[in-house]
Amino acid sequence: MVLFGSPRNNGPTAKLLNSFLGSLPAGAKVEIYDCFKNSPAPCDDCRYCHYVEGCSYSDLDDFYGKLENANVLVFATPVYNLSFPAPLKAVIDRMQRYWSARFKQGIRPPIEIKKQAYLLTTCGCDSAEEGKMLEKQLKPVLTILNAKLAKSVHFTGADRQRPMDESIAAAMEAAKQLEISS
Repeated sequence: MVLFGSPRNNGPTAKLLNSFLGSLPAGAKVEIYDCFKNSPAPCDDCRYCHYVEGCSYSDLDDFYGKLENANVLVFATPVYNLSFPAPLKAVIDRMQRYWSARFKQGIRPPIEIKKQAYLLTTCGCDSAEEGKMLEKQLKPVLTILNAKLAKSVHFTGADRQRPMDESIAAAMEAAKQLEISS
């Protein structure tokens, strides 16, 4: 399950993701959720999920089913102001329903299938610290999704049109090492 967080289908984030996807082991089935095309409603802390397993908004119902059944999560995103772009951040915030399932309703784990997670980031500046900031933000969410961050690839220097060769090679190598279970 890919969560694509870029508004540009041909930009650096898409290039990094396409390199990753093109190197997946044979038999990998890929679902892509484009956060900008689908633009989910943000979590408004209505607390519906404190009492009911689910969310009061239905716009992510299909996504949730695919997320729960996935054994690999790929977050492909540019870095916006040391964070995720708003549509991807909305999806991440809507994972609150799984936090509530775990800590309010006692469902342990809230998602049965263990997952590997990959974070592919692109950043305009020349520092990888921005990508590492996204890792820190993502790790608590991965815990409630029964996922563990297997690898991160951070491309920097997009604003200077720096060559992507190293990052593309790293993304391809990460995909080749991915464990696919049926």
